Amino acid sequence: MVKAKNMALYMLKRILIMIPMLFLVLLATFTLTTFMSQNLLLNQMESFFSTIEQLEAEKIRIGYYDPWFIKVLRYFANFFQGNWGISYIVSNNLPVLDLLAQIYPKTLELVMIPIILIPIISVKLGIVSAKNRNKMKDTGIRGIIMLAVCIPSFWLATMIQYIVGTVVTDLTYGTINLQVMFPNSVSIRYEPITGFRILDAILLNDQVLLHDTLLHLYLPCFCLILVTFAFITRQTRASMLDVMQKNYVRTARAKGVPDKDVINKHTLRNALIPTSTAIIATTAGLLTGTLFIEMAFNYKGMGQYMIMAMNMGDYVVISGILVISSMIILFGTLAADILYTIIDPRIVYT
Repeated sequence: MVKAKNMALYMLKRILIMIPMLFLVLLATFTLTTFMSQNLLLNQMESFFSTIEQLEAEKIRIGYYDPWFIKVLRYFANFFQGNWGISYIVSNNLPVLDLLAQIYPKTLELVMIPIILIPIISVKLGIVSAKNRNKMKDTGIRGIIMLAVCIPSFWLATMIQYIVGTVVTDLTYGTINLQVMFPNSVSIRYEPITGFRILDAILLNDQVLLHDTLLHLYLPCFCLILVTFAFITRQTRASMLDVMQKNYVRTARAKGVPDKDVINKHTLRNALIPTSTAIIATTAGLLTGTLFIEMAFNYKGMGQYMIMAMNMGDYVVISGILVISSMIILFGTLAADILYTIIDPRIVYT
């Protein structure tokens, strides 16, 4: 009861601390959108509106001529009211919040499978590597880790596309006629219900849409797993080796405790404390968008739109994505602290 109360108070304090941090992020994005992009935004608006009267009306509407402190107050008020600005170049006159609502489900669909599989694969490989230190299995796993760390993600994505597209062409989307395989299904063109293509395909009972979505996900997911698991595996191995040298582990072995119980009950649980930080950091990084993977596979998610906005100079979209990413990271750090108490009940926050 006392521990639950302390945890609730700690979470409340952390959330209160996150509020000024969010305001600092908003202030930074305001500087980005107002001072750095003022002339560029004006040029975009001039190309969008056909008459000077329409342009002047829009400039008055967004407060272009107002003093900077009025702009700051309006920016904060608009943010909390859901008005994050309008994209004039990346998306044709579409509110940023609506644009994010369209593209973020695609990023979630891309990263959900890696988020589930990466910790499982990484922790398992780290345990095997630590148990077989300096043996053949350990050497092989460390070699795979080094390759995964050294290979650039965009090069790996390009090579995988080339191999799949040339060596096993018969298994790729380009040679499969989904409409022939599923003649009773509707066209891939559809009206989104939830924004998640897989969920929409299930709700619409559209097999063409479902298989088309999965065929466009398996290669990016595979690349994400390959380029991401190494960090957690290396952390798990190092933590396991450190804990295995502790006196209580040696005592358990001396008492004749089975090796499986020593690893699972005495070693792994304590080794997962630093590893959980790596897992949360990796998860938060994936949720904020995967720039190189999305670019390599032309996947229209958060990372792809971030690159598009940077190349085209749409600072309103950039600031919106930065705010979302910052909020994910802030809540990710809070989730890591909560996870510590689940892994090790001895940790108590005051």
